[in-house]
Amino acid sequence: MSSPMLSAKSSNESLQSNSSTFSYPDKFAPAVIGPMVWQGDELNPTKYVIGLNSRDVHDIRAAIIKVKIAGTPRSDINRNSFDIGNPELASKLAAISKRLHQGQGVAVLRGLDAANFNDEEAVIAFAGVCSYICPERATDSYANQTLSHVRDATKEPVPVWAKDIGLAGSKITAAMDFHSDRFSGDVIALHVRNDGGADAGGEQYVVSFCKIYNELLEHDPEVLETMAEPTWPFELKQNHQAPYLELGPTLFFSKGKPICQLVKAPLLGTTLIHRDATMPVVTAKQMHALHAVEELAKRFCTKLDRQQGDMQFIHNLSIMHARGEYRGTGGKPSSRHLLRMFLRDPENAWEKPVQWGANFEDPFTPGRPQNLPVIDNDPWRIISGRESHG
Repeated sequence: MSSPMLSAKSSNESLQSNSSTFSYPDKFAPAVIGPMVWQGDELNPTKYVIGLNSRDVHDIRAAIIKVKIAGTPRSDINRNSFDIGNPELASKLAAISKRLHQGQGVAVLRGLDAANFNDEEAVIAFAGVCSYICPERATDSYANQTLSHVRDATKEPVPVWAKDIGLAGSKITAAMDFHSDRFSGDVIALHVRNDGGADAGGEQYVVSFCKIYNELLEHDPEVLETMAEPTWPFELKQNHQAPYLELGPTLFFSKGKPICQLVKAPLLGTTLIHRDATMPVVTAKQMHALHAVEELAKRFCTKLDRQQGDMQFIHNLSIMHARGEYRGTGGKPSSRHLLRMFLRDPENAWEKPVQWGANFEDPFTPGRPQNLPVIDNDPWRIISGRESHG
């Protein structure tokens, strides 16, 4: 990660990748054109749901059995150890990466619920399938977590030692505003183990940031100026130490493509994870930018079509996502349960701005131990990152 304080260089120098061609003050890319720009029902399930046939499901299950027989650690699952033995399926999965990086930025792989995985098999399948789409998995340097469980932990007894820690957004049922998970990885992958049932909430929404960018570029470019300023006061939590301040922008560019890394929790705090009183507050201009982006996101978004067993893939640099509040029944916790990882595909990955390269690269630090837990038994100690989620 970067040092606690970052110098406020010009937006142009700090935001552009080394191959960008913009010159200050014309630092903003022109309006984006192509499939990355969409709104509402222009992105419908027929355009992003990829179905698995019975042979595909059989081959994935066979690959899981091979992993279990070989005793392969989950951290060592990759394209070689997760042998699907089906070139057509391998090509189908690899093509998803291009959809994410060069297309609409959203894909859903459907049909795995028919395999009826147990908990261990689901994690193996998730890691194995993802390795064909984006072979590199991120490990958060704060929580030291590669795979996390998105679930309701709000009704679990809180240990005395954890009373002041708070639950991360991935462990609570509250709604989440639109955001991109900051410096967490290029692609968010989610495996729907349990959708919580009908009318239980937890709806997922996605929106093209390129569409938002185009709208702001035409009607309110000052918001983009504010997002590009490297003065946003992110509070970064530390284990057993005081939090520290990291200044940075929320808007970057990659060869003319805007990258959004806007997340509210480390800027505003949450009801369960409070912002330290010593941290500076966001400015009025920054608060206006937060509201402007949120309103446009609500205007241009679509609800993600979700079924049990789905594997969802969202390009975290060009797509913002949000979640509706969800709930259990009869005073019981919600059964909603998703597995989540952050991924990168070096072949298709967007180039990152040079000055911030270390931040984008940190989750993929070579040699960092990977933790892919089958069961989430400790939602307080292992939360889900200090720069992410909500």
